[in-house]
Amino acid sequence: MAQGIPNAQLLDLTRTTQAALPFDGAFEMTLEHPRYHVINKWFPEDKVQLDSGTLIQRNIVLDPQGNAQHVLPYQKIAVTQRDQQSQISARWSQVLTRYSISRQELAANRKRAGYISLIKSKRMESMVDLANLLELRAWSTPESASDNRNPFGLPYWLNKVNASVSSTGDFIGQTIRYGNASTTTTKGGIDGSTAANAHWRNWAFTYDAIDADFVKRTREAFFATDFQSPMIASDLVKGPLSNYRIYMGRRVLTEFTDLTTRGNDNLGSDLAPFENNVTFRKVPVLHTPQINGDTDDPVYGVNHEFFKPYVMSGEWMVENEAETDVEQPGVFTTTVYGQYQYFCTNVREAGFVGSLVPSA
Repeated sequence: MAQGIPNAQLLDLTRTTQAALPFDGAFEMTLEHPRYHVINKWFPEDKVQLDSGTLIQRNIVLDPQGNAQHVLPYQKIAVTQRDQQSQISARWSQVLTRYSISRQELAANRKRAGYISLIKSKRMESMVDLANLLELRAWSTPESASDNRNPFGLPYWLNKVNASVSSTGDFIGQTIRYGNASTTTTKGGIDGSTAANAHWRNWAFTYDAIDADFVKRTREAFFATDFQSPMIASDLVKGPLSNYRIYMGRRVLTEFTDLTTRGNDNLGSDLAPFENNVTFRKVPVLHTPQINGDTDDPVYGVNHEFFKPYVMSGEWMVENEAETDVEQPGVFTTTVYGQYQYFCTNVREAGFVGSLVPSA
């Protein structure tokens, strides 16, 4: 009677092959979107912030003591002493992906070269799924205030102008719009709607069209948030000025690119091409497919010095050994998991948001 290969032997062979193919968390293949800014730019080691603990927490001073003043000789001075420290906090978000290999697939790829190719392809497919999920959620808010699963994407930290408000620009971005259309003004544990926390609001403006007025409002946003323009090509790829980027959806970027090529002297040099890139004041303007469906056509200017992914030390892209599936004994499953969060330490300097129309 013919005897099959024991599960234990196939499992050992799978684990041995995985050990010979160290997993470094790289995302080797992306197909769904033409651009993957989060995976390719936000998560490299020179950008990501390592952290630990049950929460990500940082202290910030939002209001000065008010002790600085001009005085007369011998004037009695009352010392103001208030607790000015506020704390920004965010929970961790857990993410995982899996890939499974069946006995039949292993038997059909019994030679070592076949095993390596099979495991690499299975792993790659699972990484594509994970990359697509990370990209999507980076440009989204949680589904509701009680959503403890999804991360705090960029729109959670940098908010559009409030509903029914039109503005040429100011520090008025304070309302988070959750996926279920509910709202809040509390982000990171701080309520930006109160007078005491007025500095916990980002710059936001509205626009009617991609025209000279849009350029003027974006220029003011640069000045208000201290957005800095790279002066030489190397600044675009390394150094502190490489932290600055502008993100647009396809339609807005198409119109913006058209505007840059018209050669309109009234627009000044802000839209001048730089090193064959679409730029605004030499800051790269990047196509962001994940916001194509946003009817407000948002434009995000981001300083990644203050907004970036935080990952839990020792708990990012950990690949477990293959295990026998409990419900399917002939299937061996490997899990890759991690704990992370998108976190902003200073919303006033983290960037700005322009939107076509106020959201309802």
